[in-house]
Amino acid sequence: MNKILMFVTALALVAVLKPSFAIAGSCAIPDNATQLAAAAALAMNAERAANGRKPLHFEPRLQASALAHACDMSRKGYFSHRSPSGSKPKARLRRQGCRAGLVAENIAAGQTNPKELIQDWMHSPGHRKNMLLGRGANQYGIGIANAGKAYSHGYLWVLVVSRGC
Repeated sequence: MNKILMFVTALALVAVLKPSFAIAGSCAIPDNATQLAAAAALAMNAERAANGRKPLHFEPRLQASALAHACDMSRKGYFSHRSPSGSKPKARLRRQGCRAGLVAENIAAGQTNPKELIQDWMHSPGHRKNMLLGRGANQYGIGIANAGKAYSHGYLWVLVVSRGC
């Protein structure tokens, strides 16, 4: 992806994410969450391009699901793909009105910047696989919350990727 297209994509992402981050309610979201999410998306799509994959496109319902899960983990002090109430990524997406056939989720805690986050995920076989899904995924959403009870520093990050929503 060329630099101009990446910049325009980042600007569009900032415009779309800002309202979603504002409605997270009592969740402690970093002041620069929009910029962090945009930078993480650019880094993820750069890794996809370097590995011969097409870019994933932002989907607001995936972002809402990712943010809700990051906030839930922050407020309740857990770190898992399964919430204490038992919900999993696909069920969380259904609550957002998304009926995706393929859903994958990455979570991370403690990273303070998108570069560190994407590097960590790229060095983890399962997370790398989710980010580089070839023919399957075409959309993504990223949620970020302050670590809260789960960790003493950094952020909780949730990436949801899917095919169709």
